[in-house]
Amino acid sequence: MILICILCFCNAKTKFSDRDVATMIPKYFARDHNSPPITRTRIYGENGKKVLHLNIQVNRNRYENELEYALSAMASVCQYAEMPFDKFVLIMEPTSRQIDTERLEAKAKCTIDYFVFKRVKYNRWLTKCITTEKI
Repeated sequence: MILICILCFCNAKTKFSDRDVATMIPKYFARDHNSPPITRTRIYGENGKKVLHLNIQVNRNRYENELEYALSAMASVCQYAEMPFDKFVLIMEPTSRQIDTERLEAKAKCTIDYFVFKRVKYNRWLTKCITTEKI
């Protein structure tokens, strides 16, 4: 019985506080030189839901890649949070004036299932999990 408890304890995921998650996000972006610059990181509650909010600067040429990279980073880090997140908010601020600023909202569990666990297909994730609007 003791051996089983030790094995379960060794396989348990480490859980991080909101402050730890907020400090880990910029470090995650810093390790990849192709990642978009982060201008703001926030964690807050909205209508009883826990939200991770990021503002990033996007380049017109790599817009889609930067969007997916940011959501993947949010999902990868937030899967280890003590209290699970309900929603991810991503504000994409363009570096050129020809593109509008966009706000993307994603359901956290569904996004983690898509990027981390590969349990959700791309089309389902695109239609059921995210909403985008121009600001």
